Amino acid sequence: MSENKSNDLNRRGFFQRLMMSLGLTASYGTIGAYAFQFLIPKKAAKKFRKVLVASLPDLPVGGSKTFHDLRGREMVLVNTFDGLRAISTSCTHLGCKAYYEPDNDRFFCPCHNGVFDLNGNVVAGPPPSPLEGYEVQVDENDNVFVLMQETA
Repeated sequence: MSENKSNDLNRRGFFQRLMMSLGLTASYGTIGAYAFQFLIPKKAAKKFRKVLVASLPDLPVGGSKTFHDLRGREMVLVNTFDGLRAISTSCTHLGCKAYYEPDNDRFFCPCHNGVFDLNGNVVAGPPPSPLEGYEVQVDENDNVFVLMQETA
């Protein structure tokens, strides 16, 4: 009888330790998951806002309008033969101001002679990447809107 009692205690001890181990593993796993979410949060989806920039009749082909985005950076809205383009004037080389030159159909940065086409693509000079462009929409009333990312 003492042998059965000894086996029952060993079995009971084994199951107690097993259940405690499972409980601790579940607890530490839950803590680890919350810590991971705290240290590496999910990125929020980008929110965009339509900003009224101009009226289409006021912007003939070849015309342009300078405006500021939601962060206060200067941009140019250009009406080309291929459509409307909204381009940032911040040069991607050192952040100097790139100027729109309608006579040359380009953007020019005088800091290091950076040249960009009407789509903002690098044509010449040291800039490593194109100028930032924004989506342009025209509604049924010929209002021209630019989609801009909301600031945090």
